[in-house]
Amino acid sequence: MTGVKRLPVAEPHVPMLMGMLFAQLRARLGEMAPDLRLSQHRVLECLTDEGVTISELAERVEMTTQGCGQFVRQLEALGMVDVAVADHDARARVVRITDAGRDALARAAAVLAACEEAWAEQAGAERWRVFREVLEEVALG
Repeated sequence: MTGVKRLPVAEPHVPMLMGMLFAQLRARLGEMAPDLRLSQHRVLECLTDEGVTISELAERVEMTTQGCGQFVRQLEALGMVDVAVADHDARARVVRITDAGRDALARAAAVLAACEEAWAEQAGAERWRVFREVLEEVALG
């Protein structure tokens, strides 16, 4: 349209750029592991073969117990975790990863590795190494 003044496009900020990378990752994950979302992956990663209570799991993933319980119910419905009454407390529930959960984690790990490999190739090995170091430093404090 002529005569319409266009506003300048803002330089992308870091959260916007990170969102773009996560969109790429979600798309690849949807192709290779369509049964697992990144947020569910985070929960599955924190499980042990011995199992943990939902409260312990919530602490590990830095969520509320209620929110974590919702994720556990989703994962249980997908067959990725088993939930049982804790031996030490009949009110507590212990969550254990299943073979299906381990399989989904393996597929997701392959997607994550492939994405990182592609990004490293795009950026160059040394730049990628420095990027990872800086990202870890900033993220982990």
